[in-house]
Amino acid sequence: MVSNKYDVTIVGGGAMGLSTAYHLASTGKKVLVLEKYGFNNQNGSSAGDSRQFRLQYAQKYMSQLALDSVKYWDDLQKHSNEQLIDKTGSLWFGSPDISSQEGGINAAMQVMDELNISYEKLEAKQIEEKYHFKNLPSDYSGFFQKDGGIINLNATLSALFRFVDNAENIDLKEFSPVTDIQSNADGIIQVFANGTCYTTEKLIITAGAYVNDALQHLGLSVDINIWEMSSAYYKVEDPTVKYPTWFVFQEPQDTNLFYGFPEVDWSNPGYIRVAPDIPDRVIIDPVDRTGIPSQKSLRYNSDWVLKHMKGVSDKPAYESTCLIALSNNSKELLLDFAPDWLHNNKNIVVYTGGWAAKFIPLLGKMIADMAIEGATSYDISPFKISWPKVRGEYSKYFRTDKEDDLKLDVAIIGGGASGLYSGYRLLSGKDANGKPLGKKVNIFEMGERVGGRLESVKLPGMNVVGELGGMRYMTEQKIVTGLIEKVFATKYGLKSLPFPMGDPSHHLYYLRGQRFFASRFRQSKITGDGFKTRYFLDEKFEGLSSDEIFISIIDEVLKADGYSLEDIQNSEDPVRKWDEVKQKLTYRFDGPYKDMPVYKMGFWNLIKDRSSEECYTFLSQAGGYYSNTLNWNAAEAFPYMAGDFADAETVYKTIQGGFDQVLTCLASSFLELGGTIWTKNKLVRFDKNADSEYRYVLKMYNIESDSYYNVYAKDIILGMPRRSLQLLDQYNFFFDPDKQKELQHNLASVIIEPSFKILLGFEEPWWKKTLGAEAGESITDLPMRQCYYFGTDPENSHSLFLSSYNDMRTVAFWKTLEFGKPFGTRETRLVKGGNAEYPDTYDHATEAMVEEVMKQVRELHGDKIQVPVPYTSAYKDWTEDPFGGGYHAWKAVYKVWEVMPYVRQPMPEERIFIAGEAYSDQQGWVEGALCVTEHIMREKYGLSCPEWLDKDYYLGW
Repeated sequence: MVSNKYDVTIVGGGAMGLSTAYHLASTGKKVLVLEKYGFNNQNGSSAGDSRQFRLQYAQKYMSQLALDSVKYWDDLQKHSNEQLIDKTGSLWFGSPDISSQEGGINAAMQVMDELNISYEKLEAKQIEEKYHFKNLPSDYSGFFQKDGGIINLNATLSALFRFVDNAENIDLKEFSPVTDIQSNADGIIQVFANGTCYTTEKLIITAGAYVNDALQHLGLSVDINIWEMSSAYYKVEDPTVKYPTWFVFQEPQDTNLFYGFPEVDWSNPGYIRVAPDIPDRVIIDPVDRTGIPSQKSLRYNSDWVLKHMKGVSDKPAYESTCLIALSNNSKELLLDFAPDWLHNNKNIVVYTGGWAAKFIPLLGKMIADMAIEGATSYDISPFKISWPKVRGEYSKYFRTDKEDDLKLDVAIIGGGASGLYSGYRLLSGKDANGKPLGKKVNIFEMGERVGGRLESVKLPGMNVVGELGGMRYMTEQKIVTGLIEKVFATKYGLKSLPFPMGDPSHHLYYLRGQRFFASRFRQSKITGDGFKTRYFLDEKFEGLSSDEIFISIIDEVLKADGYSLEDIQNSEDPVRKWDEVKQKLTYRFDGPYKDMPVYKMGFWNLIKDRSSEECYTFLSQAGGYYSNTLNWNAAEAFPYMAGDFADAETVYKTIQGGFDQVLTCLASSFLELGGTIWTKNKLVRFDKNADSEYRYVLKMYNIESDSYYNVYAKDIILGMPRRSLQLLDQYNFFFDPDKQKELQHNLASVIIEPSFKILLGFEEPWWKKTLGAEAGESITDLPMRQCYYFGTDPENSHSLFLSSYNDMRTVAFWKTLEFGKPFGTRETRLVKGGNAEYPDTYDHATEAMVEEVMKQVRELHGDKIQVPVPYTSAYKDWTEDPFGGGYHAWKAVYKVWEVMPYVRQPMPEERIFIAGEAYSDQQGWVEGALCVTEHIMREKYGLSCPEWLDKDYYLGW
């Protein structure tokens, strides 16, 4: 074949990959098999010449699978002149009640009885007499099953290879390690190997222990450990002694599980193979294998041979190792489609795990059918891969009931960024000695979802994700970036994407009835045409954008006190440098604020003093957010406006499938680490407890049962914004307004900022055809304030539009429209019947709200741009309790560098900590919540910096 386009591509040319290709040969599909090493290599699960075949399992479905495999072995046998399975029988013996990773004797006999599989029960003496073992404990027993035997693995691989190599529709390429895989939204999957790009419709990954090497390119991984195991051959000294295949069950299992094979003429004739069923070492990455047999394991092996086997030498020969991938959740095999958040997931089949040689021809059939037909007739439910437990804001793994008198080391209140990160770090982190904390940690969330103020949604009829809350992160924010791009990219398949800001040549401003493109400011500098807005600005500010004016004012104030904005921004660590400057920066201009520390000034006061009230109005309206120019702490505003919003070099990113996934991945990891998340469980108050160990009693309210109950904890972490803290009963030892005035004063140090969003779905991206906009925002002084042009579903052209992103005083405009008939999703040519049903996880905008926002959208865009009617909607009002607002800002006068560490632990004698974005120096960002939490983890729990985070990363005050 000359073309690099295939119907099916198989990554991994071992036993399962070749068996899958064998079954695909008859389909006529163009198939490519890529093998990292040579075919029939000794680097993975296919190492060695022999494997055991058996029908007995402790699980009925596994025994049935073994029975079902027989006919496929018979079919494959027709393509080989060598005997593939030598049915010498299978002997199990030892302690009958032991349950190991191989199964157990009594459990296997029960299954064989149910499936009418014949076997002979044996006692220790019978086993010694019939099968040449010796010195067995008298209480040992077992059975012999006549259909078991030894698989000639080399002959099996050779038969499969010859068949597929002769198939005209199959290409085999060895020494072709995969360097990248891309699963694209257009349905095409690209696989890169040896500098070549292969396009394929279906992808099958059968890479055994190397499975995560392949999956990492898709941002996925499976939860496996890899056992490197040893075996050896022992010389037969008495040719009259004949052994079947056998397995012995003994305690302790980490030193006393062994299995063996009979002598065969095709693998070291004159010798029998015996192996310990224990790992030499457990590794995560195949690159860590040694390839050197463990002399400790082989010593156990030889001691067993010497003590219990007749007619063979106890000196090992022909020593070797192999790799076995084993599921960490006790599943015998792992076989599934890729998770549903991945493009083309039903066209991607993943197989790995377990001792599966006995199923080689059947598993190939199952995998091939899954790829081609989208299903297999065999039940794969026991083998499904445990992709993340939480993908989206809800999970069946959350508990919504209650548990009276629950006792915890740490009770975390709040399922937002700080609460979830606290739980994740407490269970995954290590102390200075590399030891886990070993604490019992639970998270309590009053809502039915986790994620806090991140909420990603899919409107009906489209796969484009909209953001009702936070939308993006900056690449210099190293904790959130590390979690997304280093931790969860591999573990859960998170894929970071650029958050495009678009081309200002296709974005509009509509201010005071003046409509112009956002690029007009830049063009004016080139043409010198003296462009002016309808604001009466000082001459030095005319023709400048809001960002340019912000920078100009900030730079002027810094220079007057001997600082340089350029030097700060270009310093090795701008965030740390800003924190130094903010404490000392003084206002050096004549007037009412002369020589005042800038942190004591309101940002509105400062802007007006350096420009005019008219200029301030322009900045508040043209900047898109009223919250940026409210009268907050001017020193805190400087780095926020100069870096986050006005710096052209800032790189924004988001997550494919929704930004809230970073938090749901934290939740999933917390659950997997043994934590518990309680939703619909609200903290009412907490008090001191007489018990000296569990110092606090938390009064909880369970919403489902409408009842109260108590939880006892040694520590409390309040991962809550300011309003949520205020909603707790204030009359306790901690919050008491009459006694805890310092705490109440410091909790009042931040302004709660209202925020409101309206999302609309359209049948097509009208903004592309009429405005030329691909992404980004347009801004107006109308109450809608901003709109964002988002993505288009490639399958149906349905498109997402953030029609209003408003804050502060404009929120009140929309709140009066919340009550009324919902704007129901209407059917389109592509949204029919049930597809038009509206999810109950978020709210429709009302008809009045949609009509009003559409009126403003049309006014913003002008008569020349035809804006059609939307077909669906959603909205979010973050001013509602328990949030109170979308984000926060520091008040003037407060010394933030003192308040932040104080709020983290207001009372040194109490183990009560407050975490979250509200009291951080990156307010409005997830990173702010994570930095505060990381401070608590290190300062209060002694955790070391996680390995995925730069130890020198500055966490702020």
